Amino acid sequence: MSPVGPPSPPPFVVVGEGEAYGLRCGGVVVLERALRALAKQGHARATVAAPELSLRADLPISVDWVARDTPPPDGAEVVRGDEVAGVRVIDRATCEQAEWELCLGLSKSHQGLIDGLINWRFSVRITRLLSSTRVTPNQITAVSFVTGLAGSALLLGGSHLSLAMGGVLIQAQSILDSCDGELARLRFQGSKLGQWLDNVTDDVLDLTFICCAAIAAGGAWTAPTLAFAAVRAVAQVFVYHEVYRRTGTGDLYAFRIWFDSAKETVDEVYDKASLGIWIRSLGRRDTYVFCWMLLCIANQVQVVALWGIILGVLIGGLMSFHLVLRQKLPPRPA
Repeated sequence: MSPVGPPSPPPFVVVGEGEAYGLRCGGVVVLERALRALAKQGHARATVAAPELSLRADLPISVDWVARDTPPPDGAEVVRGDEVAGVRVIDRATCEQAEWELCLGLSKSHQGLIDGLINWRFSVRITRLLSSTRVTPNQITAVSFVTGLAGSALLLGGSHLSLAMGGVLIQAQSILDSCDGELARLRFQGSKLGQWLDNVTDDVLDLTFICCAAIAAGGAWTAPTLAFAAVRAVAQVFVYHEVYRRTGTGDLYAFRIWFDSAKETVDEVYDKASLGIWIRSLGRRDTYVFCWMLLCIANQVQVVALWGIILGVLIGGLMSFHLVLRQKLPPRPA
């Protein structure tokens, strides 16, 4: 066996003159962003050549502080601790530029069509404003939930104005629904609780909005819409059960219906170059909530109820096939 050499020294983090590395960019100190990036690469320790700063207690990397003019040891990887999103932070102006670049990169690669075309243009601006406050992602989820409930309740008013306002509020909720995840990614505040709250509240709001639309539509629409909303609710419970059984989380993007490969990534499942994405998009929340808003503004609440029936049929049917086929098919390879 060849001799094993001495271990490489930890990354050596350098900063420029001044104290710009201590500015908050998107709610997190500039230097801390560089350290978290090193932790994500697998480093457990780093040396920082700069005056010591107070960093968050949950920083997943140990830091050794040395004088700013200390030369890096031989073999150490030298990393800039004053750069964010490719922008060298030297003052407040460059910090704001870097913050905006960070916000532009918050969108998920597998986001839905309406999220990618419309919603993100509003959500990233809201997220940026909130990043410097004490508002948490879970608090945004709570506000979003109340907004959606208010929109659903307005449908029961029956007038064209109340329907239109209800549609606008459910779309506003959809935009806020992006903000909680964006803020969590921007400030490194993601959690399993937040993931569960985000997904469960969305499903509850969808069912509530559909049921209120059915009641507002009245007549023959009410009973079948409520029935298929119940079917969808039962199907969603099975989805959550399977996701939790496989992953221990509430990440619905981890769910793979029977015709998807278990090894496919989220980007592969929602490949925007495939024909299937256009079909899938009709069942993605950002798309149908936006359409619901347009229908409510057009005083077509019956079509919202019909959409709810179709979603119940599709989701319930697909999940039924999935449960049956899962029993017959051999176990998926790990």
